[in-house]
Amino acid sequence: MDNEQFQEFVVKHLMKLTDKVSSMEDKVSSMENDIALLKSTVLRIETRMEHEIIDKIRILFDGYLQHDRRLDRIEKKLGINI
Repeated sequence: MDNEQFQEFVVKHLMKLTDKVSSMEDKVSSMENDIALLKSTVLRIETRMEHEIIDKIRILFDGYLQHDRRLDRIEKKLGINI
């Protein structure tokens, strides 16, 4: 292999490596966009949980406690011990 052939060989491989690096950069950029989308989705879900779901669970639990207290009063009036 003479000097010109070697240089040509090196240039071809450098071009292939450059293409692969460009491809990897595109993939990383795409992943970064996906991660940003996931972060915004998680933030939206957390916000919804804080403002809607947790309040609804709290209301359901309060209703359960009221119902339990009412049953306790009825049991006391009837003289039932469970």
